[in-house]
Amino acid sequence: MDSKMGSTLSIIGLISSVLLVTACSQESAPVQASVNLPIAEVIEPQRSEQYQVEREYVGFVRAKDQARLGFELSGQIESIFVDVGDTVSEGQALITLDKRLLITQARQLEAQQAEVTAQLKLIETNLKRQLSLQKKGFSAEAEIDSLTSQKNALLANRQQLKASLEANRLQQEKSTIIAPFSGVISQRLVSKGDVVTTGTPTLTLLANSTHEVHIGVPTKYVADILQQQQWQIRIDGDYVAANLINPGAQVNTQSRTVELRFALPHSSKPFDGQLGYLQYQDHRNQLGYWLPLSALTDGLRGTWNVFIVDSEDKVHRSHVELIYANNDAAFVKGELKSGDRVVASGLHRIIPGQIVQTEIIANQAHNALATSNP
Repeated sequence: MDSKMGSTLSIIGLISSVLLVTACSQESAPVQASVNLPIAEVIEPQRSEQYQVEREYVGFVRAKDQARLGFELSGQIESIFVDVGDTVSEGQALITLDKRLLITQARQLEAQQAEVTAQLKLIETNLKRQLSLQKKGFSAEAEIDSLTSQKNALLANRQQLKASLEANRLQQEKSTIIAPFSGVISQRLVSKGDVVTTGTPTLTLLANSTHEVHIGVPTKYVADILQQQQWQIRIDGDYVAANLINPGAQVNTQSRTVELRFALPHSSKPFDGQLGYLQYQDHRNQLGYWLPLSALTDGLRGTWNVFIVDSEDKVHRSHVELIYANNDAAFVKGELKSGDRVVASGLHRIIPGQIVQTEIIANQAHNALATSNP
């Protein structure tokens, strides 16, 4: 009897233990499940009334003044005093022609001028003598007229020789190319001993004072760009503020753009021919939301989807239309409203209908792009 009662008590104790363990397992299951819920970083997009498209238009840096220097007369190059890259000052001699022939011509003109001067002295002496004799009645009127005519001819000849001598001296001056302004030699097109003709380019001189950027812009954007208060030009990775100096007057027949000229600050020291990029923000009126690219996933037939977490922390798929995208963010419209919790990243780890834990983060796409809107 005692043995049966002991066995019964043992069975009852075992059943109680099993029930207790089962109850504890059932109570701990929800806790364990909540702990294993995936964490989703979500953002709360804010509606924007416009978006901006970042555009760049390219052009070339040019010196404000640039001259292709040549001679006004023909001759053989005798000396070259500068080379490519040299900095020169206004009035500095750059290159000369052989002037020996001009010097010889000048000596001939001077000799002729001396001869005329001597003849003129002789005529004047004879004319004085004849005038003196005329007062005494011993000189003919024809002789005096002849001497006067010879004197006038010699005076005209002397004046002509003087003009020829001045022309020769001017030719000698023009046999040397003088820097018309301070700058840098960018090209040398001739060598010592070359024979050049009138107007043959010999050197290219670029002014080192200020530089300009010539940029072609499509006609439909010219008016908006001209209304800007300031302009930014990117040159070799650096952004510089530029001043518009020429709004353009005609459309280039090849590029179909209007060329705008911008003056660079004196502190900027670009090289002639460098590329310059005009920064332009094209603002467009459109209701939508800025989202990071990581918040979008492919949909059917070219559509896009985002994942929205509802008030019960359940994930739902929502269709959106992509309006514009850059390297970091996208501007979309569709089944969204301000305050929705949109999954910002890690969409491959989440499926619609899933329960998640949410962690709200800042919408960097909206903060970075909306603050630059006017």
